[in-house]
Amino acid sequence: MLNEKMSRRGFLSSALAGISFLALTFLGCGKKKEEPAVQPEPETPEMTEEQKKEYVFSNCICKKCPSYVECNEKAGYCLVGKSECIKEKKGCICPDCPVTKKMNLKWGYYCTGGSAMEMMEKEKTQG
Repeated sequence: MLNEKMSRRGFLSSALAGISFLALTFLGCGKKKEEPAVQPEPETPEMTEEQKKEYVFSNCICKKCPSYVECNEKAGYCLVGKSECIKEKKGCICPDCPVTKKMNLKWGYYCTGGSAMEMMEKEKTQG
């Protein structure tokens, strides 16, 4: 009978220890686990001015615009500024241009208003 009581005590003791271990594991011993820091996406390196020019001129869609007028000048007005030939606004496709998306540009009608840099300066001075 004594051995039987000891066995029950040993069993209960082991069971209680196991349950305690599981409970503390799930509860984290009362301590909040540190969440791993979210690693930011690695930034893409900035393009050089030469790379920007190359990108603009190879992806520009200015010649497809309803406002575009054929003349002897380089398109890519968001980079080069106002056109000497385009005087009338007949529609603007700048928002659809891959350059606008890649360079995070927010204006349009660069052909009549000036380059993105000029537009940014105008915006700063106008408040």
